[in-house]
Amino acid sequence: MKNATLAKRLIGEQKMAVLSTQSKRYGGYPFGSVVGYALDAESRPVLLMSSLAVHHRNLEADPRASLTMFEDEALADPTNSSRVTLMGEIQPVPETDLPAARAAYLIKHPDAEQWVDFGDFTILRMDMKDVYFIGGFGSMGWILPDDYRQA
Repeated sequence: MKNATLAKRLIGEQKMAVLSTQSKRYGGYPFGSVVGYALDAESRPVLLMSSLAVHHRNLEADPRASLTMFEDEALADPTNSSRVTLMGEIQPVPETDLPAARAAYLIKHPDAEQWVDFGDFTILRMDMKDVYFIGGFGSMGWILPDDYRQA
């Protein structure tokens, strides 16, 4: 449960992640991009994307994806710093959950207020299937999504 707590703390502290989607253009190849995210009340990642973005079109074709977050120190020492990868499916947030998801995203990304309501933007959310945490050199392991949520 210690790794679940550390992973959840890291995810909560950061606001940018590397999103890896399944390439629509080159089937079977991953496509990586940097995206902003926030967490909803159940600690699920919420993203704001333009339908013009390649990663958005990739998700429309195949919602399976991963999000990788890392602490700031990883830029200087990636081997000995914490990072976490969330795997799951990313799909539009249901209408009933949109106000809360929108608010959560704007708390982390207040500049997005300028475009959040543009017609080509969608708020999406990841339904996590698995979590992999690395706490530094020699400290790593899988975390059950339920353990992550309860941490």
